[in-house]
Amino acid sequence: MERITKRMVEIHARDEPGIAGRAGKQLGSALRMNALRSPRQASGPRPPRRVLVVPDKFRGTLTSVQAARAIARGLRRVWPEAEITECGLADGGEGFARLLTRATGGVWHRARTVDAWDEPCEAGWGLLGDETTAVLDLASASGLQQLPASKRRPLRTSTYGTGLVLRRVLASGVRTVIVGLGGSATNDGGLGVAAALGWCFLDRTGAPVALNGGGLTELARVVPSSQPVRARIIAATDVANPLFGANGAAFQFAPQKGAIRAEVRVLDAGLRRLARIVARDLGLRHETDPGAGAAGGCGYGFMTFLGAKLEPGFNVFSRLTGLAGKVAAHDLMVTGEGCLDETTLAGKGPWRVALLARRLRRPVWGVFGRTTIAEPPAPFARMAALLAGPHAFPPQMPTRAHAARLADAAAALARSAG
Repeated sequence: MERITKRMVEIHARDEPGIAGRAGKQLGSALRMNALRSPRQASGPRPPRRVLVVPDKFRGTLTSVQAARAIARGLRRVWPEAEITECGLADGGEGFARLLTRATGGVWHRARTVDAWDEPCEAGWGLLGDETTAVLDLASASGLQQLPASKRRPLRTSTYGTGLVLRRVLASGVRTVIVGLGGSATNDGGLGVAAALGWCFLDRTGAPVALNGGGLTELARVVPSSQPVRARIIAATDVANPLFGANGAAFQFAPQKGAIRAEVRVLDAGLRRLARIVARDLGLRHETDPGAGAAGGCGYGFMTFLGAKLEPGFNVFSRLTGLAGKVAAHDLMVTGEGCLDETTLAGKGPWRVALLARRLRRPVWGVFGRTTIAEPPAPFARMAALLAGPHAFPPQMPTRAHAARLADAAAALARSAG
């Protein structure tokens, strides 16, 4: 049996003029990459015939589709005869709706709405190939990436714009609506979405509260909508956090959205108040359900106000795209994302791809932007990281340069397997 060996592979920055050359100098003379060989892999000296490339996004640099294209380009340099299939991956965050729409042969629609700061914006939703199911991302209208740093204030931001899009989708007559909850800029417990669909949230005087995280602290009464949702709602999420508490929406995610410590405590108190008022007025108790804390409490809000079912985003993506069948039809999987760390192993998309590949007895490789994990976790047979440790790429590096580096990493990993 072959002994597992570890090698350090240097991918040198190309000394060519233009964007890629300048980016190489910014990163230094080389990008370090860990390459490991395992006796589990099936590709040996003979290249695989069919390869499925299915990475998640490299946050802030490449979408999952761009990452798949770059990795595939690198692999084709080494394996020109191989049949390499590109497939973007999303588990409920940004890009989830577009990927599902494309994968099922659906149609993309644009919609005018407002962003999390209540300013006009354009969002979108997809009608899937079955023509009875719609999909949208909460992040499309209410996402963190839509706002400048000065407006990332979860006491002020709202999901109302997502509710306006959802209202339009429901009016189209679809039977099922899937909403990806990742990437939100909000902590309003889903009040904004529900208000757009006719729910009323009142303070002690009977006046409407602000539809944001700050408004939750004034909530005194919940009045259901007179127009109940007829479609089946599925909320796709990649987290299992409860609504409030140390592991809840505010303490775990609000700091990433711009909240300071004192604001986090206010936001958590607001979510506790929401759960208390809902239990009293509606008799519903979803605050401890896994995923209730997703998207600033929208997991809870969708279950409570829309009767939604929460489902892991990867499960939704895998089911609708036939991912298991695709994995079974290929000889090698290559996945990855911007950073491999402990959160990846907690159930992110690339980890779920790796587990699926192992279950179907297919080898899987990982290509990551950076890693905080020294050794490749099983079931990865081989792994590469462009950077080691908590480093970040220079923000001025353009997309083209990031894609070039990722292609180089994939090519080097394939060569090291020979």
